[in-house]
Amino acid sequence: MYRILSHTADIGLELEAETLESLFREAAEGWRALVLEDSPVQGRQRRRLHLESTNLEDLLVQWLDELNYLLATEGWVPAAVRTIRLNQEAGRWQLNAILTGEPFDPERHYIYFDIKGVTYHQLNIVQEQGGYRTRVIFDI
Repeated sequence: MYRILSHTADIGLELEAETLESLFREAAEGWRALVLEDSPVQGRQRRRLHLESTNLEDLLVQWLDELNYLLATEGWVPAAVRTIRLNQEAGRWQLNAILTGEPFDPERHYIYFDIKGVTYHQLNIVQEQGGYRTRVIFDI
């Protein structure tokens, strides 16, 4: 589950999920809802992503930054997270994911919020009974 939080220069998401993989998937879906609102996106192409970090919070920021980069720099619109795996090895977290999406089409895609960056403000992934939760703030 994700919940949108709004502020004058920032906007954020509160995320809850049963697993870490689901938390990262919810973050991607929340990002997509913020940026593209209800623009129809088809999964015509696939992209593989591999990210690494020493902690989960940084990995989450990298994940969302990468989605933003794909749209802003490469003009590629993520549609869905097909697979996502997180694992910790030798003190480092690794994320491997396959995304589907398509090239940006101004006739079908509308950018609702132009996200400048993902912040570390109030970012803390907490494990609770029944799952994980966190809050992510975006600079708009």
